[in-house]
Amino acid sequence: MSIKLISRGIIAVALAASFASAQLLNSKSLDVIRVEKTGISAGKIDSLAQMLALQQFKGKKVNDETMAQVRYAVIDNLVGQELVKLECKKLGIKVAKTKVDSLAALFKKQFPSEDAFQKELKKSNTTLAQFNTKIEDQLKSEALLEKKVPYPKDPTQKQLEAYWELNKSKVQINDTISGARIFISTKGKNAQEINDAKDMLKGLAAQVRAKKATFAQLAAVYSDDAEAKKTGGVMNKFLAKSKGDAFAKAVAKIKVGEMTDVIVDKDGLSIFMLTEKNDGKFDSYKHQIDYILRVQAEQDRQMQLKNYLDELGKVYKVQYLDKKYTPPEAIGAK
Repeated sequence: MSIKLISRGIIAVALAASFASAQLLNSKSLDVIRVEKTGISAGKIDSLAQMLALQQFKGKKVNDETMAQVRYAVIDNLVGQELVKLECKKLGIKVAKTKVDSLAALFKKQFPSEDAFQKELKKSNTTLAQFNTKIEDQLKSEALLEKKVPYPKDPTQKQLEAYWELNKSKVQINDTISGARIFISTKGKNAQEINDAKDMLKGLAAQVRAKKATFAQLAAVYSDDAEAKKTGGVMNKFLAKSKGDAFAKAVAKIKVGEMTDVIVDKDGLSIFMLTEKNDGKFDSYKHQIDYILRVQAEQDRQMQLKNYLDELGKVYKVQYLDKKYTPPEAIGAK
């Protein structure tokens, strides 16, 4: 499947969706799926699917076929969550109250104030007790899934090298590089303003290193390059020297996955993250190989997760009552 079944990210989407108050009218309020005694309505599925499509495709129009795939992913998640919840209850899985309180506090931080949070609870007809129960159920589910289908471990150096040996003959060797840039124009700025811009770029680089934000997120917000808002500052394959001597010298000092110091040239200031260097050396492809192996490991985990949920679907009764809301290879379908 192209979209994850149950993961921290999707569970969080479903949790947040409890605050999306959609009026369920007519057939939309009817259950189209049942997991034991719990019903799942068409309205809930459609509301979540619209939210997920909006997030994944950033507001772009989604065709019917793609929307169906998003809807199936939502259905798999909702059914999977109910199955895992039932299994957690059966196994008597517990979580510490401190963990519930910690995650609840983290979620509340998304709101500007306690009053705003309480208003959102009221708007969605959710009590504080129900909210905390959703948090607790999420933590129980994660505990069970981590035991039954653990998250992949980080790729080892041996695995990285083995992948390189298998594929190094396929790489094209040339002088091109790729990466992303945050650019600040210095046109019309005085010395103090330029120094302030340098400090800002250093601060942005520190945020990326501390994993408080991604380079692309910061580029979209802070870069003076108009295209960066759409591209996250990504620069496709090019020759470093084509961007000037200062840029070429700065890039020559870093490895793939690293960022330059602040680069000063006649047009402005910038920092650059190197993501690709086509020189045929293992270290230059290590970053890409690491990403590929992580994706493969997660895909394997998703298959294991689907198998586990299918097994739960044999233990607990799952009914699909509407063809439109029945995914291909639906979890628990007889």
